[in-house]
Amino acid sequence: MTVAEHHKLSVLMIGCGNMGTAIASGAAIRLPGIDITAIDPNVERARQLLPQQAPVKVLADFEELGERHFDVCIVSVKPQHVEAALQAAQQYLSGALIISIAAGIPIQKLQDATPGLRRFVRVMPNLPALVASAMSVGFADAEVLSPNDRKVVEEIFGAIGRFCWLASEGDIDLATGVTGSGPGYVFAFTEYLQRAAEQMGFPHDLAEQFARQTVIGAARLLEQDTRSAHDLKVAVTSPGGTTAAGLAVLEAPEALPSLLAKTTAAAADRAAELADTQP
Repeated sequence: MTVAEHHKLSVLMIGCGNMGTAIASGAAIRLPGIDITAIDPNVERARQLLPQQAPVKVLADFEELGERHFDVCIVSVKPQHVEAALQAAQQYLSGALIISIAAGIPIQKLQDATPGLRRFVRVMPNLPALVASAMSVGFADAEVLSPNDRKVVEEIFGAIGRFCWLASEGDIDLATGVTGSGPGYVFAFTEYLQRAAEQMGFPHDLAEQFARQTVIGAARLLEQDTRSAHDLKVAVTSPGGTTAAGLAVLEAPEALPSLLAKTTAAAADRAAELADTQP
């Protein structure tokens, strides 16, 4: 039995754009007993983004909540609006577990903005949440959250993919360079694989199909096969064969190994910079 089934959790989702919708619909569909209400000024857009089978109630503003109180609040608005949104919702959240997915806003800043709220978690999901395949990472002060709180977070974000806890809040910036920005790197790889196919003379549509399905198939094999990425690479590489010839170029010291180290470091550094420049 999930925590939601046992406690009949009520969840307030503040902001119901692409990521808010992905979290709300994933949790509503996959966690029996959870009750989710979303606040978003663009009600029609939010309802269009939500799957028809997702039992999520969408309201335009907090005043429509009446006397309701929520067990959990997920803040899914732009970073510059997080503090104001929490302050506006505070009367509905006494004692609630607050989960922020806003990049660059540390927990201490959220606590300072809303002195009446103490149980905060930061979670960083990524874009594949849209297809319930996210890699989400989270951090919370071990002294603030109960084991039950942690299980709630794990179940909600487990409903949209995989979730893991980080040892420190600073690790969120480091993880962002891999998990948060990582889908962009995969999309870029796919784009350039397609371009390479076009340069070989294949028409655009066929080159796109080649690249897309090659990446999708490899990702699915990674998902379903227990072997590591390295072992799968070895399995597809015959000594002296075509894959070996291609990998000799891709894995040259200054090629992919160096590029990915620089890429993830640049993204992590930028995440830290953004956190430092938040007003």
